[in-house]
Amino acid sequence: MKCRYKISFILIVFTLTVLLIPGASAFALFQEEVEAQTEEEYEAYMEQYNAYTAATEEPDPLKRGDMLIEFLEKYPNSKDFESYVVDAYNQLFFSCVQDEKYQELEVLSEKWLERNPDDLRTLGFAASAAIKLKDNEKSLKYLQKIYEKEPTVDRALLIAQIYDEMGNFEKYVEWCEIVFTYPEYSVDYTLRFNLVQRYLDKKDIAKASSYAEQTLKALDAAEKPDAETQKKFRQIRRSCYHLIGLKLYEEGKYQEAVASFKNALKNEKYQDGFYYIGQCYWRLSEAEKTHDKVVADELAEKAHDYFAAAEMMGGELTEKAKKYKEDLYKGIHSGNLTGIDKVHKRAQA
Repeated sequence: MKCRYKISFILIVFTLTVLLIPGASAFALFQEEVEAQTEEEYEAYMEQYNAYTAATEEPDPLKRGDMLIEFLEKYPNSKDFESYVVDAYNQLFFSCVQDEKYQELEVLSEKWLERNPDDLRTLGFAASAAIKLKDNEKSLKYLQKIYEKEPTVDRALLIAQIYDEMGNFEKYVEWCEIVFTYPEYSVDYTLRFNLVQRYLDKKDIAKASSYAEQTLKALDAAEKPDAETQKKFRQIRRSCYHLIGLKLYEEGKYQEAVASFKNALKNEKYQDGFYYIGQCYWRLSEAEKTHDKVVADELAEKAHDYFAAAEMMGGELTEKAKKYKEDLYKGIHSGNLTGIDKVHKRAQA
């Protein structure tokens, strides 16, 4: 036995709307959409309709989410309601964000990901929930999945920062290097100088020096700064050149080290710079003693001049600088300090 029923949910809503339009014929607008149905088909439709209605009217977001997923599992081929169920579930995400219900957002997104593991929107909600709940492990899990599908510099930087918060310095550096591959960060000096300082804290002069070189290149490529920023740039340049000088000094490359320390001093006068240049010239002098005494004495004079400058600057190295200055002066002036005032004058100049 057959009977005709108006069973499309969208048509029911559409009909009510159309009836409010003056002069419009609701029947004429949707007549062609109505199909002849058996009683069994009608009953199946109403069962889905009631299940859908019950789910969307459930006030608790977690229960509503469960009911919507149960609907999709029970009626996997529902042509009438599937898209509405999916929309209703997505609306749950937005509601949780708006109401700051991040615990619920986490549960809802994870359950949806069980069905749709590669859905970018849901991965985004899951990551947002994890970040708000300060769950770094889950944050990384979802952010890295998103990055694999749609890599952006902001996502790479966020991943780096989360690794840093977790104390995983190696992964932090790894993701910083990824950040540096993007044009926006090709001339960024702040992140590179941060790595300089971090490696310096670890007493890894080689790594600190490497990032110091990158920082200097970034500064050279930066836009012309204002007066305040110029002062900051000089301080950074001094630190970077000093670190590069220290690395060269430790490698025994004293001439190159002198050049780097002098570049540091051009940006800012500081005791260590003068002291290490004195050390470099002294070591070069010692190496020349067996080859050319005249050259050795000339280098020794340069050394005691810089030690004298370090002494005048004041600081932790003052006494050491003074002793090196006097010992070197005695070494080339018959063991006495007569005339050492001229050293002080040159150092002051």
